[in-house]
Amino acid sequence: MLLKKERVSMEKLNDQTLLASYVKAIELKLDKDFIFILEEELKRRSLPFITTANRSK
Repeated sequence: MLLKKERVSMEKLNDQTLLASYVKAIELKLDKDFIFILEEELKRRSLPFITTANRSK
């Protein structure tokens, strides 16, 4: 679950920037917790995201 502070910060990102950040985070194999935070925000906005099983494709 996102903390209130994290949610406020995420709300400042537009959808395109959020998606680009998410894809780049996966490409760079950044921290799983960071990717999880991005995924939670993508879900909240009903935007598509890559499941763990599809990341290797």
